[in-house]
Amino acid sequence: MPRFAVNHYICPAGYSVEAFLTAARAVGAGAVGLTVRAVDEVGVPDLKTMLAEAGLTVSSLNSAGYFTATDPEERAAQDRRNRALVQAAAALDAGVLCVITGGKAQGEGSLDAARARIAEQLAALAALARREGVRLGLEPIHPAEMLHKGCINTIGDALRLVEGLDGVDLIVDLYHSWWDPDLKALLAREMSHVALIQICNVRARAAGLPLERDTLGSGEIDVGALVRLAAAQGYSGWYEFELFAHHLKGRRVEDVLGDAAATFGTF
Repeated sequence: MPRFAVNHYICPAGYSVEAFLTAARAVGAGAVGLTVRAVDEVGVPDLKTMLAEAGLTVSSLNSAGYFTATDPEERAAQDRRNRALVQAAAALDAGVLCVITGGKAQGEGSLDAARARIAEQLAALAALARREGVRLGLEPIHPAEMLHKGCINTIGDALRLVEGLDGVDLIVDLYHSWWDPDLKALLAREMSHVALIQICNVRARAAGLPLERDTLGSGEIDVGALVRLAAAQGYSGWYEFELFAHHLKGRRVEDVLGDAAATFGTF
């Protein structure tokens, strides 16, 4: 049976990690995606205890990377954060450490130069992660966020980037990759390269506005069909439901998680 997990990004400010773990367990999730905020708020030792008490594992830790900065102080600070996240992922036995590359606008030079920095620094992070026994998951980012979040955008580009890097695979976030012509081929034929599938639906709130994340039941994506396709090809990893707090639109965390779990159960 497909395995359901939920991501901590859904929690607004003031919503405690303990409350999130309780809500995750209440809707039948078997794992949680944790964030830098959760690690900073609670600390790794207490997180391990809380997870054990809740009977939950860690589907992902989010997010390392952000390789494109060229300012030396900013680069050094991110390198320290990346090393700390690798250590946290190892201590928490996280299924995968998410890697977001960083956008072109965060550094100087051309898009090609930014991608060259990403390739070099991803290889260095992969070497560190291997020594700690941590699997990395590179996440392709929707092209609309190329400047400020990630400039590795297609599944094909991501696969080429991780080729030859032991312990580095892909995180497929449906919000970012639902449109990609290679998505179904990846799920049908190359599941060994998929470390995690993050699920949501996407919809436009009004004509002319960009699509945004929403719950699973309806939208532009047939989420159930993609889940069934991956499962039929032997994918046994987590399907991690990911919304951000601003997508709640006044709804309770518990209600949105419950709705997602119920819909996932129909897949």
